[in-house]
Amino acid sequence: MSQFQEGDRTLAKETEYVNMFVQDGIFQCYFKPMEVLDINVAHVTVRDRLNFLKKNSYPSLFDISEVKQTTKEARDFMANEGNELVLASAMIVSNPMLKMMANFYVMVNKPKNPTKLFTDVNSALEWLAQFKAK
Repeated sequence: MSQFQEGDRTLAKETEYVNMFVQDGIFQCYFKPMEVLDINVAHVTVRDRLNFLKKNSYPSLFDISEVKQTTKEARDFMANEGNELVLASAMIVSNPMLKMMANFYVMVNKPKNPTKLFTDVNSALEWLAQFKAK
């Protein structure tokens, strides 16, 4: 279900794996609880995001705090093809294991755009604001 609300200029969509919306020039994607984010989930979520954004690039927040683990193939895909239309990427992580995997992703996979880890949404949004279109 997609919706566009004129008042706050929020565009939103819920899919099988994520809730996503654009607000104040920043794309936000909240992954639903899942045991493993594998290559299949990665492909579906990227495809859904690209269809949703309709060729518009945004600084992007990805909240993966409800994901228990990710596969190497999913991380590789997200670092490369999965970064299309992403100006900068803020990742929200909560548990120590996920934080370790996310740090590994940033250091080893070297995403093609600025990427930083956060434990809270407000700090991530503040950091992403510098990448918004002027």
